[in-house]
Amino acid sequence: MKVKVKPARNKQADSLPLVRHAINGIEEKKGNEIACLSLKKISNSPCDYFVICEGNSRTQVQAIAGSVEEFVEKNTGNRPWHVEGLQNAEWVLMDYVDVAVHIFQPE
Repeated sequence: MKVKVKPARNKQADSLPLVRHAINGIEEKKGNEIACLSLKKISNSPCDYFVICEGNSRTQVQAIAGSVEEFVEKNTGNRPWHVEGLQNAEWVLMDYVDVAVHIFQPE
């Protein structure tokens, strides 16, 4: 009997399309100060990438979060595992397990 061995999952390759589409969603709603931090070389990091940006108002922060969710789901099929802070919209965290998207108001 032959046993098929699955190749090891390349998390970086899996995460990068999600990062790109999250950034596209941010740009669509004119998010500011967009940064992507790789945490891959940090042992015990909570995820592989942090995507960080600013929105100028509560409304813009909510719009950016909606746009990120739409772009990522449309292009990768992924939905956030958890979203926190949408109601207040001063700081929103979108947790995609390997990628965390942080959307802040400047203050």
